[in-house]
Amino acid sequence: MKSFTLAFATVALSIGCASSSSLKPAAPADSAAPPVLWRDPGPMTSRDLFWGAGAPDRAPQGPFTFVEEDTTGTNPKITVTDARGSTWDMKFDEEVHAEVAANRIVWALGYIVEDQYFVPSGVVSGVRGLTRAAKFVGADGAFQKARFRWRNPAAVRTEEEWTLQRNPFAGSKELSGLYILMTMVNNWDIEGPRNNRVLRAKGPDGRAERLFLVSDLGATFGRMGGGPFSDHSKWVLDHFKQEPFIEKIDGGMVHLAHDGFDPDLDRVPLDHARWFAGLVSQLTPAQLRRAFEAAGAAPAEIDGYTAKLGEKIEQLKVAVRSSSQ
Repeated sequence: MKSFTLAFATVALSIGCASSSSLKPAAPADSAAPPVLWRDPGPMTSRDLFWGAGAPDRAPQGPFTFVEEDTTGTNPKITVTDARGSTWDMKFDEEVHAEVAANRIVWALGYIVEDQYFVPSGVVSGVRGLTRAAKFVGADGAFQKARFRWRNPAAVRTEEEWTLQRNPFAGSKELSGLYILMTMVNNWDIEGPRNNRVLRAKGPDGRAERLFLVSDLGATFGRMGGGPFSDHSKWVLDHFKQEPFIEKIDGGMVHLAHDGFDPDLDRVPLDHARWFAGLVSQLTPAQLRRAFEAAGAAPAEIDGYTAKLGEKIEQLKVAVRSSSQ
């Protein structure tokens, strides 16, 4: 018991320190660039959730060539180039389906994402010295079920850090909408800055912008649980169906059933929730299905996840509508 208590205290302390320590600011050369969290997606009926931010002609194209293994994070990853010379991060294991599906839905609602694709199988030439990824890439380079993320040379990854509590968007309806969205897809692993990123890129007007995104969406579509020692999961349909979404509306706030590592994402102003409900309710079941098809989901998973997300959207609509009467 003593060792468990010590371990729990150590983890709790590390999480607390991560959330309270200073964050790296924007570099001087970037600090004048305006921050962007969300863009108006325009007519929602035109959003194709199969390709998302990407496109058929930008999808990864074999043959693939090994560059290096990435040993950061919790899931095995390698870096490769494809036949067009584009560089890709490949991820394997339990987050593959979840991350692509979440990427499509986050993009559809106007939030910033990077191009991602699910590739069911392929071959990587020149593979050598693998450690964690050796379980998923054979000696001949063959692999099954990988998430490919494009390293866009025009979107430079900066050292700037942010969290969902400390950022330039505090108090905005767009940030509240992101809280709701992360709860809607059951993203429990968004504590601290390690799963968030800032990219420097040119905006539609050609001027530099700082793009703020939740860069790791793999811990989704399962059970959120209630902290670092809870029974959380990723991409488990039965667990996703069982998780609550909205707890109550009280004092002009919508209380969300967010039970992830970060304890401060569980309430948003009612008027912000009403704005997000108007946005997300424009997505059709057919569009949601496309997101899960893009992620390589099985037919039963496509049906189940689409139906449960539809229930959550309806629950949000009813909650904000009833509270205004």
